[in-house]
Amino acid sequence: MSPVLTGRATSAVVGVLALSLGLAACASPKTGTADATVPAVTGTPTALPTAKTVDGLKANREYRIAVLFPNAGDPYFQQKAYGYKDEATKTGVKVEFFDAGGYANIDKQISQIENATQQKFDAIAIAVTSSTATVPALEAAQKAGVLVVGDGVFPESKAVIKRGEDSELAGYQAGKYLCSSVKDGSVGLLLGPPGIDLIRLRQVGVQKALAECPSVKVAKALNNLSDLPASLQAAENVLQADPNVKGFYAFNSVVAQAVVQSLKSAGKKAGDVQVATVDLDPDLESMMKQGWVQETSVGGSVLLGRVVVDTIVEKLNGKDVEQEAYLVPQVITKDTLNTFDRSILYPPNGS
Repeated sequence: MSPVLTGRATSAVVGVLALSLGLAACASPKTGTADATVPAVTGTPTALPTAKTVDGLKANREYRIAVLFPNAGDPYFQQKAYGYKDEATKTGVKVEFFDAGGYANIDKQISQIENATQQKFDAIAIAVTSSTATVPALEAAQKAGVLVVGDGVFPESKAVIKRGEDSELAGYQAGKYLCSSVKDGSVGLLLGPPGIDLIRLRQVGVQKALAECPSVKVAKALNNLSDLPASLQAAENVLQADPNVKGFYAFNSVVAQAVVQSLKSAGKKAGDVQVATVDLDPDLESMMKQGWVQETSVGGSVLLGRVVVDTIVEKLNGKDVEQEAYLVPQVITKDTLNTFDRSILYPPNGS
């Protein structure tokens, strides 16, 4: 997901980056990157309630669901859209998609929330552009009788039902891989845009893992926007700070691709630098098979779309649902690319 997928409740976060109301205020206007403050965080992720689909579920009537994505062009959200559409068909509801066009377009997404409320959708499923700035509009929607379910990238509101992937665990798994593969030396951290819960929680997981291997040092940690140019600049900044860096954490697959391009430009060979990330798409798979990216974690974008639809249908049908539930991310390496359940991540061919 770019970002992808997902996160823990905000109350689980201690001592991390302060939330931002906008991405542009926290990154260089020329590069889309900014040095990140990386406070010490220790411990291991705790287990969370597990999100599941519901077999044979049918809606009591044809509910209308507005699905709001921050950046629908990202492969992660393209994959997830199939899960929404297919599960909507199975359960007998309608979904309509709205795209903010990028995480920086907070005002546009707020307008989309307000429009969905005015159009009297039965529910809003949303991956937010900002965990804080979207809250007033979402809470107003709920007061107007619209069910709101956070999809992976959550608003800071206890009133909103949350379904996602365990982002802290995904980050932790990436950090553990770097610990085991780098052993000693330095790594660069490309953490993603500030002000977004999912991204911050992945950062917490990485930090917790790296705290367990003190011989691995952080050469540079950067907050970067999720577009390719900003991610390329961020990766180049790390390589300039430490040309001998031995590893990279990239917060999603698009950033991982930028890291690989930067490594190639710097004259590195596949495997010289260990790259760990989160999410998966065909381009990243190719880079893993070529040995440029070594590890990723996958909760399942298609599966999460299905889970969100089922949660909404159950709630609108009058059934009690858990306030929070999460998919458990699987560690994927080159050796396991062809053995995991691909239906949780990819639509069928031709869909």
